[in-house]
Amino acid sequence: MTDTKELVACFRTQYEDLCRELNMDRETEEISWNMFEEVLKRSTLEGDSLHWFCCALYAACRLSYTPTVGECNTIVIGNCISLNKMLRCCNISISEFISKIKVWHEMANLPCSFLRQIERLERTPGITFHLYCRYNDIFEKLFVSSRHDKKNTKYRSVARCSASKLYDLCWCLYLCAKNEDPSYNMDIVTSFHLLLCCIDLIYINVLAENRVDLINPGFEGIPEKWGTPSFSSQKLFNHCIIGALCTLTEALPNDARDMKANHCKAIFTKFFQTKTLHGNENTFLEVISNGNFERNVKSLNSAYEQYVLSVGEFDERILLSNPNYRKLSSSDISATTHSVTNPQTPYTRKHILPNKEEFSEPVASATNNVKKLKDIAKLSEPTDFIRQAGIDTLNKIYEKLTQMQNDFKSALGNAEVGNRFQIAESLFFYLLDKILRIETRTKPNIDIKILLSTETFISTLIACCVEIVLDAYQCQMKFPWILSCFSISAFHFHKIIEIVVRSHDGVLSRPLIKHLNYIEESCLESLAWQRGSPLWDIIRTFALPTWSEVDVDNLVKRHQPQMQSPNCSAYETFSSTIVNESTRRDLFNSAKETTYENEATFSCKKHMDGNRRAASLTIFCRKFYKLAWIRLKELCRELKLAEEPHLNKLWTLFEYSITQRTELMQDRHLDQMLMCGIYLYIRVQEIQFKSFMDIMKFYRKQPQAQSSTYREVLIEPAEEKNGPPQYRDIIYFYNNIYVKKMTPYALNFSGKKQSQQNVPLSPHPTEKQSYPRKLSNNLIIISRMEKSEHSHSPVLTYEFSKSPGKNLEDLNYVISRGKRNLPFNELESSDGPVIERKIPKKTPIFLQKCREVLQDRQEEKK
Repeated sequence: MTDTKELVACFRTQYEDLCRELNMDRETEEISWNMFEEVLKRSTLEGDSLHWFCCALYAACRLSYTPTVGECNTIVIGNCISLNKMLRCCNISISEFISKIKVWHEMANLPCSFLRQIERLERTPGITFHLYCRYNDIFEKLFVSSRHDKKNTKYRSVARCSASKLYDLCWCLYLCAKNEDPSYNMDIVTSFHLLLCCIDLIYINVLAENRVDLINPGFEGIPEKWGTPSFSSQKLFNHCIIGALCTLTEALPNDARDMKANHCKAIFTKFFQTKTLHGNENTFLEVISNGNFERNVKSLNSAYEQYVLSVGEFDERILLSNPNYRKLSSSDISATTHSVTNPQTPYTRKHILPNKEEFSEPVASATNNVKKLKDIAKLSEPTDFIRQAGIDTLNKIYEKLTQMQNDFKSALGNAEVGNRFQIAESLFFYLLDKILRIETRTKPNIDIKILLSTETFISTLIACCVEIVLDAYQCQMKFPWILSCFSISAFHFHKIIEIVVRSHDGVLSRPLIKHLNYIEESCLESLAWQRGSPLWDIIRTFALPTWSEVDVDNLVKRHQPQMQSPNCSAYETFSSTIVNESTRRDLFNSAKETTYENEATFSCKKHMDGNRRAASLTIFCRKFYKLAWIRLKELCRELKLAEEPHLNKLWTLFEYSITQRTELMQDRHLDQMLMCGIYLYIRVQEIQFKSFMDIMKFYRKQPQAQSSTYREVLIEPAEEKNGPPQYRDIIYFYNNIYVKKMTPYALNFSGKKQSQQNVPLSPHPTEKQSYPRKLSNNLIIISRMEKSEHSHSPVLTYEFSKSPGKNLEDLNYVISRGKRNLPFNELESSDGPVIERKIPKKTPIFLQKCREVLQDRQEEKK
């Protein structure tokens, strides 16, 4: 007890020194310290205490209010303490602060509104950093450094604009402009267009001042005869370089011009009226004149500083003060960006992803994605193929679109919402047409009305299209926000992902497909297991199946085609189970009205509903088990436990935890079950030199890994009497919950219990090579050959760096033609010369035996 008091006293001294350095007000200081003490009683704070002080102080600052002078009843949220200064004094990086403040939010039981502030705090600097790198590139192409910028400053006019000061002024103008409306920070594409408009304003002002020393003559946005005596300044009033900037940066010219006309004009007018900018309000000129330049520098910096202190965000002018950042360009992005903007490739369908594109930099990638989506934006209504469903079905689809558009507008509430949803609607009709064509091609006799009348299918497809558009723009509203926006469960939403990925026909880029794969994994690993999910309603009726019960091969043997769905058919996934025509006639025959028949129909429908729910569970579990197997195998490979005896036993232990101790998954994560299962197996097997820390170390290498998975594990769910849910780290969960439920079964795999070693091992998923597979920028396509064709195929080989180029030409020629049953001595061509190759003839063994038998019989006849 004495040690605890001494520790708290030591903390208090260190804390007070920090508050004096920050010039913290007494009220916020006390609120922060009380919060820190409460958390210290309930939790163990690991690491530097200054980092936790920073979290407590930031939270207390955001919960306080500061009155302002000059306007009646106006208050500012926060106490106007600079977050940048706080981080500097506490010696903590931005990324580490974001990570710890999230943990602090849970430990201190802070409101959800505080978490939304953290999420905004996390996203905004990432967008700004990417735009700053692009800003460097653009500025160098538009302007040149003044000859007297860094030398002879003693004799240079202070009021005269230099290249470095112009650089700072333009960036600060953008920072102030983007804070005028939250929608300008909504996504990276909108922010980039706003930046281009600010550059346009400054560039025109430089032209108006006839600053030949600053303008790069190689830029095509310079008006004709500018810089000569014959040039008329009147031409600059309507001059615009947005088109030239879009050509230079591959931006979207229509969107950028719309931003300038409908948004930036109002922003700049307001700046002139409020004296944030000084110059000619009518022409937006004279901003960098000798009389106004220094005033504008001071007023813009003052306006931005007030905003930063009032909202408690990072001061993004810090990029200007670091000379290393000025050397960055868009080509350096891949080495400097955070994993949030360039996530690792998820395991799901990794082998069929399109080839990497040239647009690796986030701004260029987002712009390219939006361009692709806008190419189909002209499709504003259903195609003729969709219209075959009839007017009634189409009206229901339009009603759902209108309803979801209203939900989307009310959730976001900014000017860009209508444009985003319009693109999503076009994508919806495009994908719907592709999906229906695939369905009718594979199942010619199906009625598309059944699928189009399924509300879950239509609503999830619309929501998926909205999510694709938001991610294409790199919007700040990240998944699973879309689920809460449209009130869609993750269990239902996961069904549409594979269908969309299979049907997009080249519209979706590699990053967008990766994003959809990540979403599907998120649904499977945790979101679908949350309390209140429809999954739990199904589990209460049907026992959770094992892998062998959902494996396609086993379902074929048991003659259950309605639950196979190897290719994730939309019809089988979303509509009722496939019934034969006689059953369908009995179900929907309205002519029969007797009580007995109504009861029979109701009973049959109830049976169909049960089959549909069981099929839905089968499809979900099949994907869930495949994902679990890949992650388990990768973890075991790193832990040197990938040998068959270990891996099979670990899979059996995991499957038992899912099927027999299913409650462990509620509000928890697949990876938590895998890590705990591996450690329990290590303990019962008495495997040396393997700790839980080793498991977490290798887990962090997986593409989906997040620290919250092992730092925030549910211990007690939220209850009205006991308050909010309780979370602890994964080791606490293992020791206090997992071990108690799983140890009796896990002891079956202990070497000490020889009598219990006959526990049957569960079969696990097998990874089959998918075909066709594209390689080497689509130049080579590998496709599966039928077994009957193997013995007749010609043998062509090519060894890199050894074989002549002619061999590769012959090989490519055969592959491109797709013809397989060819003679051994020649490759005939209907549209080209005959290619002769000396390939040794080899008779198949079974054919040779047949010939021997035939020869023996002929000899017997003789």
